[in-house]
Amino acid sequence: MIPLIDMHCHLLAGLDDGPATQEEALAMCRLAYDQGTRMAAATAHQNEDYPNVTPERIRLAWDQLVRSLHDAGIPLTVFPCAEVMVHPEIESAWDEGRLLSVADQRRYLLIEMPHGCFLDLEAMVRSLVARGIRPILAHPERQEELLHEAGQIERLIEAGCLVQVNAHSIAQPRSKLDAQALKSWIKRGIVHCLGSDGHSATRRPPVMNAAYQQVLRWVGTSMADRIGSTYGMAILQGLPLRVPKPQAKSVRWFAGWWR
Repeated sequence: MIPLIDMHCHLLAGLDDGPATQEEALAMCRLAYDQGTRMAAATAHQNEDYPNVTPERIRLAWDQLVRSLHDAGIPLTVFPCAEVMVHPEIESAWDEGRLLSVADQRRYLLIEMPHGCFLDLEAMVRSLVARGIRPILAHPERQEELLHEAGQIERLIEAGCLVQVNAHSIAQPRSKLDAQALKSWIKRGIVHCLGSDGHSATRRPPVMNAAYQQVLRWVGTSMADRIGSTYGMAILQGLPLRVPKPQAKSVRWFAGWWR
């Protein structure tokens, strides 16, 4: 099977609500590797709940994880990453070096919506792209406005945003409507990469294989490999990524619709 790339996994011990200890982090890494994951963005929250999570602390925790993986003989390649909650000063925070980019390459920035609210991110996305940093929106399927309202996610992609969907959302969707919407997203080219959003080996494990297999059933090998591996590999290496424009949403016509 193609090596899976986990674009969003909280693997850095003691920084946020992920693993508390290095032993827990290594247990997650073993599970991820057994699932077929070969590269992972070792992610930590950067938001008001964790004000002390700075780029330097993430780099130090990542370096420690790399050494622990080597000592434990776990051949998982990890990259430093932050999950940045959107806030009004995000552009200035980036300009001042207070945010860590994906893999510390200064090419991509993993962002998430504030908890419990929906914001129109188009202007912010365009502003970041103008600064040379391409946003990746983490788990947008959690937002009803993005998943079920036509045109919302497409506008963000047109502005330059990439889309990361959580593996659990695909493997175990919340509802039949969500499953249908995610299948449509996958088939239309809206999803660019997958992330486990793993937080522990048990509570929110870093499992990717079931989601990849579901995507494979929906769209076949070529697109499944791009979503599950190729695009993520390019992002983690800081390479420029050109993705096709999403296909238009198909309209179903039912007999007797005019009645």
